[in-house]
Amino acid sequence: MAKIDNDFIVDQYTSGVGNYSEATKKVGLWAAERYVFQKYLRTTDHILDLGCGTGRTTYALYQQGYKDIIGIDLTPAMITAAQALSTHFQADLDFRVGNATALEFQAASFDAVIFSFNGIMSIPRAEQRRKALQEVWRVLRPGGHFVFTTHDRDKDENYLAFWDEQRNKWDAGERDDRIYEFGDLITTSKNEESNIYIHIPSRAEVWQSLARVGFTVQETFYRSDRFHESEQVRQVSGECRFWVAQKK
Repeated sequence: MAKIDNDFIVDQYTSGVGNYSEATKKVGLWAAERYVFQKYLRTTDHILDLGCGTGRTTYALYQQGYKDIIGIDLTPAMITAAQALSTHFQADLDFRVGNATALEFQAASFDAVIFSFNGIMSIPRAEQRRKALQEVWRVLRPGGHFVFTTHDRDKDENYLAFWDEQRNKWDAGERDDRIYEFGDLITTSKNEESNIYIHIPSRAEVWQSLARVGFTVQETFYRSDRFHESEQVRQVSGECRFWVAQKK
C-alpha cells in the first residue's frame, strides 16, 4: 500500500468542499475561537490563516475588524471555493494555494499565524509537521502568536481503551502500512466524504514540538472544558485542544 502523501490530503479535502463552504457561510467562529482571537490578536495585525479551507475563519475575522489577512490552503478546490464566497461576504480577501511546510513569505512577515480545526495534524509525518512549525516560526515577527488546535490523545476518556489497543497492535507490528507514526489514523469525518488522514497527538508531543522550535506556550485548554459551543458548531466539529504559542 502507498504511504499517505499530500495527494491523499488534497483528495480528502476536495471531497468535502461543499460542506466546508456551507460551514463558512453559516457557522463562522466558534466561541472558543472568538475568545482566543480577541485575547491574542489585534485588529491591526498582519495575519496568516493557514489551512484556511473555504475561508471560515478568514471571513469571520474580517467581519470582526481584522482586515489584513492572507488565507493559505494546500487544496486548490478549497481556495477556489473561498474566492467564490467573496460576493457573499462582500470582502475581497487574499486567498492562495500554498504548503505550510514551505511558505512563500519572507521571514518576520506576520504578527500572527492561525491554523484552525486541527489542520496541522493533517500533515503526514512528524518531520513534516516540524517543518510547518519551523516555517510558522520563521514568518512570525518576534512576539507574534501562533494559534492552532489539535486533538488530544490523553483527554477523551471514551477513547483511552481504543488507544491502549492501538498501542498493543503497534508494538506487535500490526500497523497500517499507509501510516507513519503511532497516533496516525485513517478514519472518517463529519466534513469529508472520503476517508481522511489525521494524527492524534499527546499533549506532551505537541508541547515538546513547540519547545524544540523555540515557541513558548502561552495558553492551552480543551474546548469543552471552557466553552459550551452551539449545536451548529458541534455538528461540524469534534472536540479539540487549543494552543497559543508565542515567538519570543
